[in-house]
Amino acid sequence: MTSTESSVTSLHDGTPAKKPKISPVENESRASSVTPSVPESFSQCPEDCANLSCDLGKEDHRAESRHNSGPSTLSKTEIKDLMLTETGYNVDDPKNMKKRKEYLAWDDYFMAIAFLSAQRSKDPNAQVGACIVDKENRITGIGYNGFPRGCPDDCLPWGTHSSSMQEDGNATIPYLHTKDAYMCHAEVNAILNKRSADVTGARMYVGQFPSNECAKIIIQSRIEEIIYVEDNHPDADTYRASRLMFKMSGVKTRRYTPSSDIEIDFPLEDDAMTKSNSPTESEILRNSELGKGEEKEQFRNLLKEEANYDPVTTPSGKRMGALSWDTYFMAVSFLSAMRSKDPNTQVGACIVDSNKCIVGIGYNGFPRGCSDDALPWSREGASDLHTKYCYVCHAEVNAVLNKCSADLKGATLYVALFPCNECAKVIIQSGIREVVYLSDKYHDSNLCRASRVMFRMAGVELRQYRPRENTVHIKFSSN
Repeated sequence: MTSTESSVTSLHDGTPAKKPKISPVENESRASSVTPSVPESFSQCPEDCANLSCDLGKEDHRAESRHNSGPSTLSKTEIKDLMLTETGYNVDDPKNMKKRKEYLAWDDYFMAIAFLSAQRSKDPNAQVGACIVDKENRITGIGYNGFPRGCPDDCLPWGTHSSSMQEDGNATIPYLHTKDAYMCHAEVNAILNKRSADVTGARMYVGQFPSNECAKIIIQSRIEEIIYVEDNHPDADTYRASRLMFKMSGVKTRRYTPSSDIEIDFPLEDDAMTKSNSPTESEILRNSELGKGEEKEQFRNLLKEEANYDPVTTPSGKRMGALSWDTYFMAVSFLSAMRSKDPNTQVGACIVDSNKCIVGIGYNGFPRGCSDDALPWSREGASDLHTKYCYVCHAEVNAVLNKCSADLKGATLYVALFPCNECAKVIIQSGIREVVYLSDKYHDSNLCRASRVMFRMAGVELRQYRPRENTVHIKFSSN
């Protein structure tokens, strides 16, 4: 990287985000990235690490040690000598900018993905999410509770057997008039939504301890560990059966309490939100809803015939506050950015296929095996080699490289900032057909001009996300 490139990149720098809130758009537009699924550097170390100044706790070590696919074999001294010989950079100089310490631990991050996904659920009584992670810390499946694909949320009933009895004063509410007959659990959806060949040896993060029906599928899928937050009905037969089957099959279970609730902020900057004429998601959804009246009438007749249930005279009562798809995917990007060690800039990216399944996630960081504590984090230095720009991997690139699907043809990428030209090349070559971004604050820079030229030539659609709310809350406690 030339000094000119460094000066251009530094235009994207801004103020650092603070935990538990993050607003990557306020920071440098183009930092590096590593998918939540894949670690980015040597500082994400195993328990016997030789890292220069490891600050991982016991739980972090447990998670970090799973994903070390080829960590650096160099000793501390060898790393220091290498940096000094090749770059003239003194790793021990007290003036060096240190990596960000407030990044999310892996367990907190994966559990936050599960709880964020739960906010997509239309269930008015219980929203549950699940996140499956492989041995390399790649997210391979995400799900939340809801009705099967193609089964409309506003036709099928959302009431439970007990809630229906309380409302109607009738203890003989038919089973087919409750959600229990139709509901798919979050754990099952996460497994069925997997975009890898299998989930053998993976671990699952979920808000509630799984029921026996979920336990069967979890065990048969060869998932090895369940990490959960709450177990509200330990004495119920369904959960006793789960514990029995998990112990017999050797599936580990671990209760986990996240460090703190999280707020994800979407900054609404006037200068960054005025460049795009793209339609809002609500406009797109309104257009897609046209012509569905006849189909809904067919569903109504089907329910009346098979279940003696009329969704018109008995409103479904679905939850109306569910996150939209755009908000959800952009929130995943922002949440993933919280994993970044960059002290000035945290950027995340999320890739989604045509079935609305997440197939790749990335955040900015150094390449695998490259020490977070040895390489420089500064924006400026005595030479380009003393700045982060020669080493950092961008979020978009990491999301592409860490994909858990066969390919990304026709996929959509969500990212906080309009991609630079280097990321644009990778996005186009990977087959991604749409880029959804929040901020275009560097619209007039040469890097973004080059990106737009290539995107338009390659037929990649560009759409600016316009949030309906500027904060998404992730609350881990039901209290």
